[in-house]
Amino acid sequence: MKKIAFGVAAAIALTLTTTAFAQDSRAPGYMIANYTIKDQAGYNKYMEEAGPLAPKFGGKIIVFNLNATAVEGEPKKVMAIAEFPSVADAQRFYNSPQYTAARKFRVASTEGSVIITEGFVPPKQ
Repeated sequence: MKKIAFGVAAAIALTLTTTAFAQDSRAPGYMIANYTIKDQAGYNKYMEEAGPLAPKFGGKIIVFNLNATAVEGEPKKVMAIAEFPSVADAQRFYNSPQYTAARKFRVASTEGSVIITEGFVPPKQ
């Protein structure tokens, strides 16, 4: 099952990394997830439904590691980071009807956390 989930994740990541958006001075928005899979079948359903959604909201997956390790703390087994043009875009993705439907499978099949945060834009020199 891990091989299937990893294969799906790799395919999604490859698809999503081709998405590009214009450079501007807005700080990018990030959706960061850290969780442990408790029900592989439910999680696979989440991946099937959620995988193709991020690009529709200007997002791209920049990290997806099914076996995350940490230098400090107690990490969960999955670490994922999706980058969006802005926090508003990340929130629009997270609250969209399509992702809300898919998210139910992740919530039911995992234990952990998801945050949305703004990135840093250095001042112009």
